[in-house]
Amino acid sequence: MTARRAAHFVSWPYLVDNPSNHALISALLDLGWEVDVFTSDRSLDLSHYGPRVHAQHAEYGYRWLATNLLHPRWLRYSLFSGTTEEPMAAAGLLARLYGRRCITIADEIKSGSTSGSRSARWKALCRFGMRASSLTVVNEAERVEIQRDYAGLDAEHPIVVMPNCFRDPPEPGDRQALRRERGLPQDALVVCYSGVFSMGNGGLWFARALAERTDTWFWGQVVPQDPLAGAMLPWLQGRDRLVLEPGPLGWRFPWASMAAADVGVVVYLQDAPQFLHMGLASNRMCMFLSMGVPVIASRQASFRFIEDYDCGVLVDSAEEFVAAIGRIRPRLAQMRENALRCAREYIDAPGKYRTLVESISKLNP
Repeated sequence: MTARRAAHFVSWPYLVDNPSNHALISALLDLGWEVDVFTSDRSLDLSHYGPRVHAQHAEYGYRWLATNLLHPRWLRYSLFSGTTEEPMAAAGLLARLYGRRCITIADEIKSGSTSGSRSARWKALCRFGMRASSLTVVNEAERVEIQRDYAGLDAEHPIVVMPNCFRDPPEPGDRQALRRERGLPQDALVVCYSGVFSMGNGGLWFARALAERTDTWFWGQVVPQDPLAGAMLPWLQGRDRLVLEPGPLGWRFPWASMAAADVGVVVYLQDAPQFLHMGLASNRMCMFLSMGVPVIASRQASFRFIEDYDCGVLVDSAEEFVAAIGRIRPRLAQMRENALRCAREYIDAPGKYRTLVESISKLNP
């Protein structure tokens, strides 16, 4: 019997291997599906997923939709899926047009200050696609109602939670080798900033800690998306204790490399609803804790579990951020153990992945 085939739409090629897409593709494979992944790069190498995953081409705009929606190739698919936001315009329309099941991976909720530059008409089309779904996947429990409100989902619409976390994290790297290769002293306390480097993600707090904590080294796996923040990196006071990781890093190397880190930075200061409810939607939070690295995080309700598990410190200001390094240092060994326990019990990526697989299996497309 020919395997069922799914069409999964992703906004950018480099996101195909992030935890959200990896979880969905893996779940479909575990259920015996073949998966065509649609991005702007039809030559994308997906061989690491095995022979049942193939790269296809899609663009997210009216012209591509108009010239492709009625193509007979869509008849071969039993399921359409996509990440938010733009891909859901394609996935949802195709699902409605061909009478197929659909899955929304709501990895982001493009509302408030993160609504983007697309027109209200286009965004309405994306939300139409979300409502066409038979199942929605969010990456944090606090985002369930936000997504219901944003997409206009009814109260009975099924939503499952899959953290922005690999269910099968890579093995930690060699701590001594990682530090030696980067010029990080073997006995130093190392604070790691991983991800987009911007004012909204705590760039100024990080800079202040670098200047004031002269007993600490700082490691930046940074994407300098904010031009001002990126420009200031080479000129920061204390830069002799700052190591910047050259990119691109991919998705799994940063996780394995956390063997070299002692404290992780998880700061979100933006006012958009999704940033006020980050929780396990934060890939860096999941990464640090899963690799046994305690965190300093900005205070919000979705991060309260950090204090419950005693695997980090919640802060409200740059002053508290600097002081938190000193609070963690003498308790580092215990907090490392607590971080791993939190990952096992609270994040529980393997358990939530099993729920995801079960939820997809019940769709019976």
